[in-house]
Amino acid sequence: MRAKGLLASVCALLLSGCGLDLTNATSHSDSYESLVKGAEEARKAGDVNSAIPLFEKALQVDPEGDAAKIGLAQTYLSSGAPSEAAALFRDVLARHQRNVPAQRGLSSALVAMGEPVLAERQLEVLLRYDARDYRALNTLGIALDMQGRHVEAQARYRQGLEIQVDNVALRSNLGLSLAISGEPSPALLLLQPIAARRDADGRVRQNLALAYAMNNDLDRSLQMLRQDLDEASAQRQLSYFITLRSLPVSVRSAELRRNPTFFPQSTGG
Repeated sequence: MRAKGLLASVCALLLSGCGLDLTNATSHSDSYESLVKGAEEARKAGDVNSAIPLFEKALQVDPEGDAAKIGLAQTYLSSGAPSEAAALFRDVLARHQRNVPAQRGLSSALVAMGEPVLAERQLEVLLRYDARDYRALNTLGIALDMQGRHVEAQARYRQGLEIQVDNVALRSNLGLSLAISGEPSPALLLLQPIAARRDADGRVRQNLALAYAMNNDLDRSLQMLRQDLDEASAQRQLSYFITLRSLPVSVRSAELRRNPTFFPQSTGG
């Protein structure tokens, strides 16, 4: 009995840690990693309000943590704060020039900030190291489309699709670019299958609606618009498409580039 009592006392002493707070017993590395993991899960689920404070808490543990900075920057980018995102991506690149996620992220932020020429330069550097980076190819296509260089953009999207044949963003962006540049039939062939998928989002459907309108199929265009818009908004958008269809390609392209709702899709990550 006395031995059992002694053992219990020793166990109690070990558990108490002589005053050590066991809630802080994990290493900083474990704590940082768990916070980043939780933040990434929230970010990918679209829970920005949870992701941002978790990334910020991770940076309190490790102020130089690249994973947390990149994750926070990606969260800012997806929530419409590209300038804040760019600052974080640049901070990572100042210390690690070849950090690929930061390079990709900065180029996407530059696109969102309306700086496609700077984004193009960034992406050309990235693609010199890895010509098969389909995410970089997609973003380069967007940057070229934003400059009205649709033929070059389409070549980049197709190059990406040779690597990732089923990538929705690449297919959607190629379809949008073709519709803008006056080739609605091949655009429809690309966009119809992906718009029918359960995971298709409103941008894919809107791109398909534009392609229908450019193909003079106004009934189908309106049906597609109604999936995401109320009746009045759908009718207004259809009228906008009809106006676009009557414009020369260069004017149509410039008009669409001024419309922030017509930015193509990112591949993410």
